[in-house]
Amino acid sequence: MNIQLWTAIEKFDFDNPADEYGFSIRLAVENSWTIFFAKTAILEYKKFMYLAATSNEMVSPSEIVDIVWHQHLIFTNLYSDFCAILGKRIDHIPSTHNKAEFEKFQKAKETTQKLYEINFGKQPHEFWDNSNNVFSLNLESSNTTPKKIAQKYILGFLIMLFPFYWVVSPVLTQIDNPYFLYYYISLYAFSVFLLLQYTKNAGSKLIENLKSNFIVNNLTAFELVFFQKDQLEFVVRGVVNNLIENHRVKIVNNKLELVVEEKTDNQYENCIIEIMKENDPMPYPQLFHTACNKPLFEQISKSVGNIKSVILNSKKFLKIIKISVFVFGFLLSIGMCRIVTGLSRGKAIGLLVALMFVLVIASFAFFDKILNDLFSKRMHSSHLQEKQNTDAQKNWEWNYFLYGNVAFVFMPLTVPFNNTSSDSSSSNSSCSSSCGSSCGSSCGGCGGGD
Repeated sequence: MNIQLWTAIEKFDFDNPADEYGFSIRLAVENSWTIFFAKTAILEYKKFMYLAATSNEMVSPSEIVDIVWHQHLIFTNLYSDFCAILGKRIDHIPSTHNKAEFEKFQKAKETTQKLYEINFGKQPHEFWDNSNNVFSLNLESSNTTPKKIAQKYILGFLIMLFPFYWVVSPVLTQIDNPYFLYYYISLYAFSVFLLLQYTKNAGSKLIENLKSNFIVNNLTAFELVFFQKDQLEFVVRGVVNNLIENHRVKIVNNKLELVVEEKTDNQYENCIIEIMKENDPMPYPQLFHTACNKPLFEQISKSVGNIKSVILNSKKFLKIIKISVFVFGFLLSIGMCRIVTGLSRGKAIGLLVALMFVLVIASFAFFDKILNDLFSKRMHSSHLQEKQNTDAQKNWEWNYFLYGNVAFVFMPLTVPFNNTSSDSSSSNSSCSSSCGSSCGSSCGGCGGGD
């Protein structure tokens, strides 16, 4: 191996610090790649170009490496400078896809693998065997979505409601009031408790499996913030708050005013500073809207959105959704059958209808919690345990993801970042109190026995 040449290639920087839409950011945005994946793909491209420069045989890039090469060719001056380091210009030869070409490129691919292993070791399959970055997540895709599953199950329960009624009605008529309400609420609460435990364990297991993947394991702090909150606003808030806390930006008459124009060592802060230079002072909503349209912030939403889409449409995640929808559908079907029983027997059902209304709302709330818990809590908890008492905590971006800004300096514009258990506990308590008050009332409207 030519150590001197490889060292020069490895040190060659594709990004100009002054460029807002530089090589790596453009590569990440246009292909919905994470920052880590884009930079690693560039490194693999450099290795390939080293092989092309030092080999007398034809070498062939992988699909991902070829994507980097295509973009590099667009940056003509940058490509010329890079080829000068290589010592010769490397021409890109497109395939014509005929049989002779296929055999030639297949041989070149085998040659590339052999030379790569001699110089750099085993080729990472994420970049040399996959055509898309998310393929390395190893999640089997489903042909449906959580929304479609919910719609199909709801339709199925409506169709099966009357057959189900004929099965359970003999049992329901044997349960007198107010015992039905006691039993039903207890069954609902116990079933939901077990379901939440199941989804918690299944979600944690899914996250741990995902974290073994190098893409997910190397998400940046801000990519994880978006992964958790699904809103760029929380990323922008964190950057603005840090600028204010470091006295680079101040609040004047409910507007943001730039105090220090010099750039920092943080690209997100520099992006905000550049925006404010053009319109200073400026209201936060305007700053936020402008920042969201910048490639630097757009990369976060596109790359993480791509990953989340794969997870949400995977068979592993949809299995959790299917079980959840079935449990809620079964529980609510019992209440509906009780209402039908009450109507057929001329019983008052007002109280039961009110209870069912509460339980339907609670079911949607719990289902939404299950749907979002994987991203809002499981991933956060996993990284919290991993990053505590490490050097990552010294980085304000990681500190922001892990703990949020404990003392927000920009309260009119921001709210505490981290979710706490108060949201879920309040949902549980409201459900319990509603059910309890229903049970404590007169049983004349329960639609049941004598």
